[in-house]
Amino acid sequence: MGDYDRLNDLKDILNILYEQLGEFEKELIMNPHITVRVEMKQRIRRDILPAIRKYETEYWGLYPQEAIIISDEEAETQLVKVEQAVVSIEQISSTTHPSELIFLLHEIRDKLEEQDKAASAKLKVVLPLIPAIASYELEMETEGLMYKAWQKIKRIVRR
Repeated sequence: MGDYDRLNDLKDILNILYEQLGEFEKELIMNPHITVRVEMKQRIRRDILPAIRKYETEYWGLYPQEAIIISDEEAETQLVKVEQAVVSIEQISSTTHPSELIFLLHEIRDKLEEQDKAASAKLKVVLPLIPAIASYELEMETEGLMYKAWQKIKRIVRR
C-alpha cells in the first residue's frame, strides 16, 4: 500500500472518529443523566481522542512535505477556524488539559493576533554608481515601520 492510499484510508478513519466525537458531544449536552454523561466523557477521553491523535500524527507524518499553495481567502478562512478552536479549547477547564497545551495555545493566540503583519517586509534599494560596473545595494527590515504606517493610515481612513 502506497502513501497516497494510506493517506486516503487515514482520512476516512479520521472522518469516522470525528463523527463519533460529534455524536458523543451532542449526547453529552442532551442527556439528563449524570452517570451516562460521566461515562461518555471518560469514553471520549480514553478511547476517541487518543485514537484521533494517533491517526492524525500518522496522517501528517505521511503527508507530502512540499509547499502547499492556497489562496488568500482560503488561508483567511482557515485562520478563523484555528482561532475559534483555540478559543473553545481555552474555555474548557484548564484542569483537563496539561499546562504545555495551554502554553502552546497562548503562543498560537499571539501568532494569530500578529496576522496583520506581513510575512517578510524588506526594502531593497540598488543605486548604480558606475553603470554595469559597480552599484550600491541596501537592504533593510521595514516590517515594524510599514506596519506602524499602515495602522496610522487605517485610523485616518476610518475617521
